Amino acid sequence: MTVERTPESDRTSAPRRRTRIILLGVLAVVLLGAGLAVVVSRAAIDRYATAVPAADLFGDGADPTGPAGELTGPLNLLVVGIDRPASSGPETVPRADTVLLVHVPAGLSRAYLVSLPRDLLVDIPAYGANGYPGGVDRLNAAMAYGSRSAGTAYADPVAGFQLLSATVSARTGIDRFDAGVIVNFAGLERLVDALGGVRMYVDTDVRSAHRQPDGRARPGNPDGPGYVGPQAEYRQGDHVLNGWQALDYVRQRDSLPDGDYGRQRHQRQLVQALASQVISRDLVTNPVRLDAVLRATGDAVLVDTRGRSLLDFAIGLRRLHADDLVLLDLPGSAVAGPGGDYLGEQFTGDADGCLAALRDGTLDRFVATRPELVNRAK
Repeated sequence: MTVERTPESDRTSAPRRRTRIILLGVLAVVLLGAGLAVVVSRAAIDRYATAVPAADLFGDGADPTGPAGELTGPLNLLVVGIDRPASSGPETVPRADTVLLVHVPAGLSRAYLVSLPRDLLVDIPAYGANGYPGGVDRLNAAMAYGSRSAGTAYADPVAGFQLLSATVSARTGIDRFDAGVIVNFAGLERLVDALGGVRMYVDTDVRSAHRQPDGRARPGNPDGPGYVGPQAEYRQGDHVLNGWQALDYVRQRDSLPDGDYGRQRHQRQLVQALASQVISRDLVTNPVRLDAVLRATGDAVLVDTRGRSLLDFAIGLRRLHADDLVLLDLPGSAVAGPGGDYLGEQFTGDADGCLAALRDGTLDRFVATRPELVNRAK
């Protein structure tokens, strides 16, 4: 679509555009990174606003692209990362490997990223759309149970998100989310490559369970579970990771001293690194790279903005920068069954207090008194 620029838009300087407009096509980074400003022109927004895939992720029938008023906050966003390769068949059940709460307090001047363990033991409510009766299971199972369409082999990630969001609401007490995003890891890998890689600080040595040093998948173990052969390694320090390396690094947990909690931390750090990378690049002056980023984002995300336009979020969150992201660790521990078998995870310590403060709008004060919850990359 060709968009004609107006004299008013021509007078808008590039620096002003950088602080005023969020790249709508990179909603994966916008919502995943709590609304970080990206260098872009209005022409690009008009061109791609309708290209960002939308769906009724919450099952309430709201028009995901309808008009709405100005964002005022506080905002609660739900971002779910799924491992479902584009080459997989329609019967492949999506796995919710990442469940991330993004809380933007009133004033919209900062954003908190809070990971929910995928193995968190929760009460999953009944889901009438496919007859799932409900039960106690790990959080990521909600996506799988919801995605199974009754009477067919088709697995629907939108339906899976609906049950997962209901499960998260029941556990956290957040009755309503202001937006939702499904991020496909395969698409996010392409997004990182479109950006020319992402600079990250690797905070501990990590060995990959899944990839060889050249990026090829490690072969399965013929004598049992797991994989065999040489492993990709990520040494502590600053690195520029390409797409497969970034996604591989943030998916590892077996070689981390703190297991899945370390993986959650690395995923939040990737969000922050991507946000910083996007706003640091002058994409306006590099239309080829801008086009690649926008196209990759369209492959990576599915969004529901609950009746608001993407431009509402772009304008409302225009003041957020990478340094305004606060990454929070919720303490937890493993749950063992009667025979010592691993059942999942549970929250401990201040975790539920943190969620209560998020709900009642006092998270700033809560975090100020518990600085140990703040996750810092270095």
